[in-house]
Amino acid sequence: MMSLRILNSTALKCDVTCIESLQKSCFHPPWSLAIIQRQLSAKRGLNIALYDHKQLLGFIFYQLLFDEAEILQIAIDPSYQQRGLANELLVKSFALLQQQGITRILLDVNATNTPAIKLYQRLGFLLDGRRKNYYPSTTPGLKEDALLYSLVLAPND
Repeated sequence: MMSLRILNSTALKCDVTCIESLQKSCFHPPWSLAIIQRQLSAKRGLNIALYDHKQLLGFIFYQLLFDEAEILQIAIDPSYQQRGLANELLVKSFALLQQQGITRILLDVNATNTPAIKLYQRLGFLLDGRRKNYYPSTTPGLKEDALLYSLVLAPND
C-alpha cells in the first residue's frame, strides 16, 4: 500500500539515509547530506516522500514562496520508474499545495530529460523559457540547457 509522508527536520534517520541513497542513484552530482538536511529543515520547504510500506520509492522537494512553489527535486527509485509513480507523487502533492494556497508551480528540467519533459507536459505544465548552459553535462567541460516550466493550479474550492 502506497502512502505519502511529509518530511521535515524531525525526519527519521532512516528516511534521511534512504533519501541520500536515492539521491546518489538519481542525480549526478547528488545533493550532500548537509544539503538534504537543510532542505528538510527549511521553513519554506515542503518535502513529500512516497512509500510502499516502509520502502522509500521516491520523493519531491518544493520551495514555497507566497502563492508559488518551485520543484527543487523529484526522484523515483530507478527500479520503480516507468510505473506512473512520479505522476502519482506530483498529482497528490498538488492537492497538498492547493491546501496551502499555492496557485502556481515552477520547475526547471534538463533539456535532454525527455521522460520528465513528457510527464510535465501531460500534467499541463507550459514551457516558459530556456536557460542556456545551466546543468553540468556528463561530458566534461560541457553544459546542458534547462527548460523552464510552470503550471497554474485550479482554485481549491
